[in-house]
Amino acid sequence: MKTLELSGSRYEIGYGYGVQAREYVWKFIDIFFSKLESLRINKDAAFEISGRLEEYVKEYSPVLLEEVRGLADGADKDYEEILSLNCIFEIPRIAGTKEAHYCTVWGSVADGGVIAVQNLDLAAEYADLLHLVRIVSDDGLRIRLQALAGMLGMMGMNQDGLVFSGTTVSSKKVKYGVPKPFLGRTILNTCSTAEQAVDCLLKAPRTTGGNAMFLDAVGGFYVVECSAEQCAVIHPEKQHLFSTNHYTDGKLTPLSPTDDIESSKARLERIQELFSHTDRYDFETLKSFARDHDGNPLTICRHGDISTVSSVIFEPSKRRMWLATGLPCRNGYQEYSV
Repeated sequence: MKTLELSGSRYEIGYGYGVQAREYVWKFIDIFFSKLESLRINKDAAFEISGRLEEYVKEYSPVLLEEVRGLADGADKDYEEILSLNCIFEIPRIAGTKEAHYCTVWGSVADGGVIAVQNLDLAAEYADLLHLVRIVSDDGLRIRLQALAGMLGMMGMNQDGLVFSGTTVSSKKVKYGVPKPFLGRTILNTCSTAEQAVDCLLKAPRTTGGNAMFLDAVGGFYVVECSAEQCAVIHPEKQHLFSTNHYTDGKLTPLSPTDDIESSKARLERIQELFSHTDRYDFETLKSFARDHDGNPLTICRHGDISTVSSVIFEPSKRRMWLATGLPCRNGYQEYSV
């Protein structure tokens, strides 16, 4: 996976990102807008939706729009195109289309702290667009995050050991609000603990569905199942938490997608089964779950046209991330610090 080191002001961070990842940003733009066209969403319609979403970002976290502006200039692309990349989860849903998602995240209180793992499953054409980005801003912020080229982030950890991870849910409720990449980055930019992150997410004007996992350096650990209109905070059961691509809380389950969720249910049942069959919840045990193939083809380590393109392990108390690029059953993990 390509790694980037970025520093400076918000604009300079974005500009450096755009310059260093230019060819991948261009490729992502081509793939993204081609996909929208296949869904009968043309570029003008996408720009109209992202423009309305931008109004919420201006109120919620305007500094991140400076990063988007810098990224567009550095990549030599239109601002509206980069903004739309950062509305990748929202544009199709607001336009009325349905999408299936296939990520799995799990974690446990272990080894004197909290450890979490996320397998990121995407269509094959996105695999080489992933970047691992380290940001050091002029105001002292340090973040290590994973993102598709041109996006502000998908998951990551900040200098305080706060981790933002999670999964997407195609909730039946959708409305205009702050797109997920802006939400995630705002949380990593402004929060130090999982409790603060939960509060930030609950107060944010949300758009589409998702299950966010937060953990921190002092043992804070939550999953927040969210739709555009309501959320449920899930506390660890027997010190464990897990999430896939549907809701489990009773008040939110009516909003879960009804199409293409067999994989989500199968993966959740399997990760729960793996936890129930061991009394060891250390680093190596949680890592081994990422390579599980039980229930093929509805597996935690997914193979095929949509496959596991990366696996990330978070150790917030040590300010450390481990990354396997591609299938974790075939590739080792490399260590990175924040």
